[in-house]
Amino acid sequence: MSTESVESSQVPVAALENAESFTSSLGVVLTYQTAGHYLSRYFQAIGQAAHYEMRDVLLDGYVQPSLSKKAAKKALLGTIDKATLSGPPPGSMRVCTINIPTIGPVCSAPKPNKQLAKQSASFQAITELYKHHEVDDTFEATPSQPCVKLGPGGLATKSKCNQRWESRKAMIKDQLPQKTGGGELEYQTTPEFWRECPPLKPGCLYASVLQLDPNGKGVINHPECRMMCLLTSKPLPLFKDKNSININIGVGEQPTHQAFMRLVNGGKMGTFNADKLDQVLVFTEKLMRAQCQKLLKAELSKIKWLLVPLKPEYKLPTDEALTDKKDAELKLDDVSWQEVDAVTDGALTLPFTYHRHDVLEAEATDAMATAASEMSRRSYIIKLRKDLTPHSAHPQIPGSTIIEVLQNKNTSLPDLTNPSQPIIEAQPVCLAKNGSYITTVGTAEKDVREYLIPEFQHRHCIPASIFRTLTVFPFFMHQLECMFIAWEMSCKLFQSVLQPELALQALTAPSSLNVPTWTYERLEILGDTLLKFIATIHFYLLGCGAGSNEDMLKVWHDRHKIVSNRTLAHNAVKLGLAKYIRDRRFKAKDWIPRDWEIESQLAETQSNKSLKTSFSGPEYRTLGDKLLADIVEAIIGAAYGSDRNFDHVIKTLRNLTVPLDLFETWGDIKRVLPPTKEENLTPSDVPTYMTFFNKTSKHEVLGYKFNSNKRFENVFSLKKNSETQRIRERYKMLGNAVMDVHIIQHLLEKFPNEGPASLSNMKTFRTTEGLCCASAVELGLVDLLVDADDNTHREISRATYFMVEAKSHTDANYTADDEHIGEHYWESVAINHITGSIVEVLLGAIFEDCNFSIETTQNIFDRILSPFLEKYCKGPNDSDLHPKGVLTRWMQKKRCTVWKLDVEGPKMNEAFVTCHYKEIARLKSFSTLQAVRNVCNEAIKRLRDENEIENLCDCPSFKKTLPDDESDVSVKKKSSLAA
Repeated sequence: MSTESVESSQVPVAALENAESFTSSLGVVLTYQTAGHYLSRYFQAIGQAAHYEMRDVLLDGYVQPSLSKKAAKKALLGTIDKATLSGPPPGSMRVCTINIPTIGPVCSAPKPNKQLAKQSASFQAITELYKHHEVDDTFEATPSQPCVKLGPGGLATKSKCNQRWESRKAMIKDQLPQKTGGGELEYQTTPEFWRECPPLKPGCLYASVLQLDPNGKGVINHPECRMMCLLTSKPLPLFKDKNSININIGVGEQPTHQAFMRLVNGGKMGTFNADKLDQVLVFTEKLMRAQCQKLLKAELSKIKWLLVPLKPEYKLPTDEALTDKKDAELKLDDVSWQEVDAVTDGALTLPFTYHRHDVLEAEATDAMATAASEMSRRSYIIKLRKDLTPHSAHPQIPGSTIIEVLQNKNTSLPDLTNPSQPIIEAQPVCLAKNGSYITTVGTAEKDVREYLIPEFQHRHCIPASIFRTLTVFPFFMHQLECMFIAWEMSCKLFQSVLQPELALQALTAPSSLNVPTWTYERLEILGDTLLKFIATIHFYLLGCGAGSNEDMLKVWHDRHKIVSNRTLAHNAVKLGLAKYIRDRRFKAKDWIPRDWEIESQLAETQSNKSLKTSFSGPEYRTLGDKLLADIVEAIIGAAYGSDRNFDHVIKTLRNLTVPLDLFETWGDIKRVLPPTKEENLTPSDVPTYMTFFNKTSKHEVLGYKFNSNKRFENVFSLKKNSETQRIRERYKMLGNAVMDVHIIQHLLEKFPNEGPASLSNMKTFRTTEGLCCASAVELGLVDLLVDADDNTHREISRATYFMVEAKSHTDANYTADDEHIGEHYWESVAINHITGSIVEVLLGAIFEDCNFSIETTQNIFDRILSPFLEKYCKGPNDSDLHPKGVLTRWMQKKRCTVWKLDVEGPKMNEAFVTCHYKEIARLKSFSTLQAVRNVCNEAIKRLRDENEIENLCDCPSFKKTLPDDESDVSVKKKSSLAA
């Protein structure tokens, strides 16, 4: 990159302004953070890809800084790195240029790094597009030269089904709330618990025991980590319902190392004397200074917690004792006061007694080696190697002695006085800013060893077992405060129905923590299903059950108004939920204990306003509607909890202002609909002489006896009259919601560690119409159908025959003992819509017949449906992509925008793919789904495998080669060489 002056780079004056926001005439705010999103939408609308160009510029009056001593020495010796010379000069700025076809190049203001320059350029581009009316008042794209669309089908990924879906949503678009995301929303950074805590006093201290499991495998009593005690002036609010709670700790990103800190209620401590409390303050100060590597200072009147170590032999009560709501009853004698005295009253470091081996061995036990300086590097002493001396061969570096290796690293080492002293084998300390002790457990860093000479080292005053535990303290405190905030949210907004752990999980966005089981993603899938389930019951009851004359399209519209993302996001903002959402990634290197201060070099404590305190005000950030809606659904899933409490779900929905006027608890649902005449007739109402004629047996199916024979007949009757069809349609709507709840519940329990993508795939596989058709044939439900005309009877018989044949062919490839086959044999069979709906219609009818007892349908699912699903449905590792998904993703990677997949014909069973107006493939099949599958496979073969797309596509954003293509070529070469 070339370096220019600002004048020669032709940066516009407007770009040099430091405006960080722009407001349209409708009041929509554009910021640096949101501009990139709107610009991407604009380029999608015009069918092109954004191209950014970076260059370095020098501001007016720029003075070349002098080289550092280290760089000057390298330059003198001629060993300076070439990358250093070729990089941008120190003090230069970055300018980003975007070329917009309708306007021309747009430049950013000079910024210190590429990210800010790119944000600035996007911001300037959107403001210019707004002036030229290329975007509207909400900054959505309204280009004068939009991307060419292929006929009425719309975008390439839109099928006829999606078009119907979009047209339905368009009918009620004006009835939904306006978009709420994209604006600046409040972000709560400080738990109110800290503000409510009074100053620490000797006679009012509450203990919480910290017990670290660095592996995250349930090994609580880790031999290398000491239990610590957290002292606060009030008992932690998390201990109101239980005396023990696990705080999840995630370190790193790829992968995230997982651990947890067990937090146990220690009860109220005995009275400290004033001197003892001051001593604990000094002990905590030294711990935090060593962990943060900063000159921290604390005042007892300001800070909210202190730390003391427990004795190594201390043991917590059993889990049974803690479950009985008895705290650990921590006593003053359980604290290791001897170690507290050594840290507070003794020197920070002491030299080793290297001339006496017995004393040296005692000093090396549970100790750290360091230099005689407060902020020096430290090492955990593993053991004393009496078999090695300074002149012994280095165990890891052949050809060199231990002292030679140390002298090469540090040329200023003094002369050795005792050549016969043993060697300290140690492990480097990993502080929180580098990942903490968690990253060294079970990884290659665990095996890193240092061989140190005791004469050149000092022993640190803090024991190694205490220091290991506290390397994760910044991560722990961050997660603890997040759980405080989640608990406060549950109390204020949802009447304390949410468990603290699940509440925090529901509020944690994937952007803040890269562990799917700790974020809202799994709960969001559950909450989405529960919201649909409760809303379906509400509108089913609102229409007075199955006999309603209400238009099903209107019912769908009314339900979608409740469950749409825009409605949920609007409810979240209105309720004040947005400020509790945790979407920021924690940075341990920037962490400083709340309410602490930093000393200046003059040893005077100076208050720094940038440091967080217990009274810090709110911050602001931007959240999208989709994130807000997902959080709401996750909170619904958290309310359901592990105890499957529907009362909590309904209460949460009402707190979210979801209009559920017919019931307030799950028990109320059973009393909304009046009993039918058949159900209302009790034996006492029947005359004695009529009992002989009143012995009609109840119909039974799937092990369930119907209370209403009329309801059973409506399920299996195929009469053409509108009343029967309407009843079946409403039963299907109810049964579909019931089926979804049972399936997602089953998947979450069976696959506790799976992420949202595989869960969604498995749920989709288990709810397709083809699977419902196969299960209806397998369970013999097709044989119960009555009142079908000849044409319908032939279609059902034909579909049943081919389904049985496909299953027999699949079973022939496996033995009878195989519990899991994982083959979707129904995908190769034509689907009959009548048989495909029987299972859902039946479940809906049973659900109403048993007076909305979810336990009854759960029993049927567990006994009959679940074994069939588990045998034939694919698991998380067998979820291959549909050919349509493979084709769509590959075309998106290629950046080709002029292509189309559609179906046509009287039965919509002829599919075709076109690319740049040329037909690539056209195939017919017995069904729409199979035709789409086959034609996508053929299109993939021609466009990707035979590379026909290179001769067809002339899109400006087209990419000729992709990393995947190169890997495919290499694989093909390897296979050919092997052949």
